[in-house]
Amino acid sequence: MVWLLNNVYDVEHRAYFMSEKKMELTPLKIRSHGASSVMQYDERYTPYIEMTGLLPFVQLVSRSTPNLNVAALTSLIDRWRPETHSFHLRTGEMTVTLQDVSMITALPIEGKPLCMSTDSEGWRQQMEALIGMSPQEPEVEDGGKKDRVPAGAPFTWIAANFAHCHEDADDEVIQRYARVYMWYVISRTIFADGTGKNAPWMWLKALTVFDNKFSWGSAALAYLYRQLDDACRRTTKDGGVGGCMLLLSVWSWERLPVGRPKSSQWNTWDDHDNPVRQPTWAYK
Repeated sequence: MVWLLNNVYDVEHRAYFMSEKKMELTPLKIRSHGASSVMQYDERYTPYIEMTGLLPFVQLVSRSTPNLNVAALTSLIDRWRPETHSFHLRTGEMTVTLQDVSMITALPIEGKPLCMSTDSEGWRQQMEALIGMSPQEPEVEDGGKKDRVPAGAPFTWIAANFAHCHEDADDEVIQRYARVYMWYVISRTIFADGTGKNAPWMWLKALTVFDNKFSWGSAALAYLYRQLDDACRRTTKDGGVGGCMLLLSVWSWERLPVGRPKSSQWNTWDDHDNPVRQPTWAYK
């Protein structure tokens, strides 16, 4: 075997185990890539989501998302190189660019970088100040060790407490529910992690101020690169891949014939005379 770049990566790479070790690896588990129907979109959320620049993307994933071809995505990831952040194919190198992010997802690529402190100290108190509650701390029996709990909330907890906004809710409550809805959606789609079970606190923290003008597209691309860096070296049966798999899937369908759907049907929807609520061409 000819070592392509860094042999430190090579000896851990899925391609190495398949070609040199003759191992038969199972396809990676694709983590959440769409918004759950449990969390229903409320039109009262629209002005606040639009302020963040996330409205076009939220509209896409809240309406529907296509079924993903797990085998095709895994085959693509098996050709990912962490050193160059690109897919090494027989015909050359290819990669997802910031322009692809904008055209496929309509996420804003201009604005401030999504950089903030990841310190989670006191996250429960901060979460309660933002959305009025936080998950309960796990109970510890006498003499037992306290389990390490991730800074965030399970998707099931969010759905149980914020699935429906009451009809008589005041503006403050509507803002709270809109913030949680965005947190839920982006944690399952843009920033899906390896487990697919929890919404990290830091993404809710990024929604503290609606009109922050963050470059969400840049963050989505960087996060996808990082997830692919890890996924191409996962060889266990329960190994998964996070990041925006919707972005990677549509990108591959536009450029590669392997795994591309024969036809794609989509239904028109009411855009309320707002151009940012129309579907992207890539989505169509």
